[in-house]
Amino acid sequence: MRYRKVIQAIVILLFLSRTVFASFDTKKGARPLGMGGTFVAVANTGDAMYYNPAGLWQIGNPYAQAYYSAPFNLKDLGTTAFNFTYPSSFGNGPINFESFGSDLYRETTIGLAFSRSFRGKLIYGVVLNYDHLNIKDAGSAGTIGCDMGLMFRPHEMVTVGFAARNINRPKIEEDALPQTFSMGTGIRMIDHLLLSVDVYKDIKFPTDVRFGAEYQFFEKLFLRVGIAREPSLFSAGLGFDFGKGAVDYAIYSHPDLGVTHAISASFHIQRLPARVIKSSYR
Repeated sequence: MRYRKVIQAIVILLFLSRTVFASFDTKKGARPLGMGGTFVAVANTGDAMYYNPAGLWQIGNPYAQAYYSAPFNLKDLGTTAFNFTYPSSFGNGPINFESFGSDLYRETTIGLAFSRSFRGKLIYGVVLNYDHLNIKDAGSAGTIGCDMGLMFRPHEMVTVGFAARNINRPKIEEDALPQTFSMGTGIRMIDHLLLSVDVYKDIKFPTDVRFGAEYQFFEKLFLRVGIAREPSLFSAGLGFDFGKGAVDYAIYSHPDLGVTHAISASFHIQRLPARVIKSSYR
């Protein structure tokens, strides 16, 4: 059909012009990208919306976040995202907006999430996303996807997370959106050092093993590094916490496609302590 042929043509052209990282994928958030995309067992900021919705429960105060990147310095492939979280005693109910592309080809996502804890030891979350694709002079279509996540702490120093994206296998026309499953472990052996490992599986591609680290200097400055295997990526980043919010920057490289810069900014409407998952180890 004409609609599908136009999509295929645009995707091929974008790939030949270096690549495309769609809004429907999870590659967002300067902090997790600086850590090689290892965030499933960390997920304590608005970036949890993209990696593990369970972690949104850890946000203890009204919180807003914005993100932008232009993959491989191509503005026509720019990704913008905004999320807002309002915590309550019943649970957290974040909202999210994402946009990818240009007037010629644009993907838009509007998401609504809910996260809650079970006795403070197990946290769980779900996201409903409305994903919409618009191609100039060719039409538009949309679908609804569902993401889910879990997190718990088997030990004071260890956090474990699980996440599944698009578990209902949504499609736009005949093309399925990325369906992924991930498991991660976060280890904090000393106060200022966080180590993380994720195993990430897109059902259409080989399993990816990712490693990341974050080190905190002087209470305000954070340095991050990460690596991934499928495809081979190296990343680095830094963050600055200025009390009422934070600014995070990341850079990651692809062996064939070049370098991408990403930036996030967050703001706490009222700075309160973050919620902490209770350890199940006794």
